[in-house]
Amino acid sequence: MSPIATALPRFRSRLRFAVVLAATALAVSSARAQETIKIGYLHQIHDAAIMSVEKELGSKYKLEMIKFLRYADTELALSRGDLDVATLGYTNGIIAAGREAAPSFTYVAGLSRGAINVVCAKDVKVGGWNDLKGKKFGILAGGTAELFFDDALSAHGISRKDIPAVTFTAPGPPLLQALQNKDIDCTAVFEPFAANAVATGHGYYPAAIDLAQNSFRGVNSAWAANNAFLKRNPAFVKDAVGVIVKASAYYEAHKDKLQTDFPKRLEFKPEVIKIGADKIILDSNLYFASAVKTAEAMKRLGFIKDVPANAKLAAYFDYGMLTGVTGKSADDVGRNK
Repeated sequence: MSPIATALPRFRSRLRFAVVLAATALAVSSARAQETIKIGYLHQIHDAAIMSVEKELGSKYKLEMIKFLRYADTELALSRGDLDVATLGYTNGIIAAGREAAPSFTYVAGLSRGAINVVCAKDVKVGGWNDLKGKKFGILAGGTAELFFDDALSAHGISRKDIPAVTFTAPGPPLLQALQNKDIDCTAVFEPFAANAVATGHGYYPAAIDLAQNSFRGVNSAWAANNAFLKRNPAFVKDAVGVIVKASAYYEAHKDKLQTDFPKRLEFKPEVIKIGADKIILDSNLYFASAVKTAEAMKRLGFIKDVPANAKLAAYFDYGMLTGVTGKSADDVGRNK
């Protein structure tokens, strides 16, 4: 038998294997391209960068935007894999670090600071922190808004025992209606819900009260990815972080654009968005050191029993995407702040 006749079957076998391998790779690539990426968001102004991800990457990836009212519910869905990426409070990672043996999600970019404010009924006079004593407050119990409120009170020497409270489970109409009906005097709530009370004429911002001036830099929310999804689709996460960095800087400098660019997602009147936008800081930096300070405040104020070890909490923070898209060091994008 000639050498050519001997080699031909082997060549054909290898060719078939190569074709099968290429077809498999193409099928995997196609499946990933068609994968529906589930994005958890909250209809709050400080999710503008996430809404920009939908706007900028919606033609490249198949995206499904899923609205939530509370960080706690968003975190549960992200941890279980029901969401691929989502807006979370910094507090969620702290609580998860005390609960999980290993992280189920990772923060990859910051989103906001501040964005939680005190608003009081228009006939309730508050000229300073001491004037809050005895005022009946609507409180969103157990989450970032209550932490901001309690930490600021503590910093100004005021005990929560001096503040009668009515508990609400989520921001929205019931809380705002209670303020309008004078069932409560004031509330500490996310924007633009506070701005809604101001825009309708039922409330005002006490000028002397700024909840963002707290012990943890006022860090509020960040963007997180389910770890299984992050491993499976790092290209999307990197693309999205690039959008978040650019959008955060743009809308922080051009807050008037927030009134018109996201009518589908924000669901608030332009005048409400205009008022609330001035009360937030859009910030893509990711603040690990401030997260540690947040954990310390949570323990001091009774939100958690123990502060997670630094190494365990650090496992929830990945600076690779931010440093990759900005060209900056991890410290320059917030790690030690």
